[in-house]
Amino acid sequence: MRSHSGGPGGNRYDEPMVPHDVSEKTPGALLVARLHVDLCRLASAICPR
Repeated sequence: MRSHSGGPGGNRYDEPMVPHDVSEKTPGALLVARLHVDLCRLASAICPR
């Protein structure tokens, strides 16, 4: 099964995070963004494929 990202397998959250310049974001917004990614990865791992 192909992932949404076009890779040969796994899921769309398997790719490593790309470091973006987040200097304009508040630390709270960055924390929320990281939490969102972690929750998406967890949900993707739990859901049947």
